[in-house]
Amino acid sequence: MRWKAFELDGLVYDLSHLDGFAYDLIVPAQEGKPEQAYRLNVTFSIHCFTREAQAGEVIAAPLAYSDSRETRIFDVGRYEQSKRLRAIVETLGERKCHHDTHGNYYVFEVEDEQGVKRYYSVFFTVSKAGKKAGLNLYVTTAHMRAQPPYAKNVKPVRFRVIVHNVWTGKGLKPAP
Repeated sequence: MRWKAFELDGLVYDLSHLDGFAYDLIVPAQEGKPEQAYRLNVTFSIHCFTREAQAGEVIAAPLAYSDSRETRIFDVGRYEQSKRLRAIVETLGERKCHHDTHGNYYVFEVEDEQGVKRYYSVFFTVSKAGKKAGLNLYVTTAHMRAQPPYAKNVKPVRFRVIVHNVWTGKGLKPAP
């Protein structure tokens, strides 16, 4: 998917950093298991750079951004944060992820430019794309939070485990 640029007050916001892409997740050989390679086809939703209208809020035409399913409010803050998404996605193999209560997974601890831990919640799903096509990784939303999402006591799962289990048809226990 390719996102069209957004113009607001004479400024053009290029969204090409959120165009779909593919990369190979390589899981090194370990404990007698051979190296594994998984092809991940990544796409991002409109929710990564827009927000929903609040109760009673009307979406002003200059701020409206639409895809084939919905119209939302372009959010400059989310847009700026979204510039980090590709790097976050490409390093998921090194990260611990969490289940949410809707069947998605998320990561939320990222460091800002000063090395301070922030709560940038990146929610995603992983599904099989086909034997030769690999796996689909769909980033459903991403936004900054004041606090970590959901319970802190939920045991994290490595992204590599999520990918392996989806690829082999095994399930993962969702969050309680």
